[in-house]
Amino acid sequence: MTEQSLTGENLLTMSQVVQILNVARHKLNYLFDSRKLKAEDFLKLPNGERVYRQSDLEEIKKALFEVGTK
Repeated sequence: MTEQSLTGENLLTMSQVVQILNVARHKLNYLFDSRKLKAEDFLKLPNGERVYRQSDLEEIKKALFEVGTK
């Protein structure tokens, strides 16, 4: 189930992102731990859960590709 942001944009949970991109959760976590993706660039809900916009998927795909080619 997606959340709605104040702008009406659909937000995706981590579970949805890993399912859409067909990657393991630990790979997405690695991107944040290694600072390939900066956590402060992504939205967080008041409860601390990170959520993603559709536009964030392209940035995540790019980071996954960069890590995969090394």
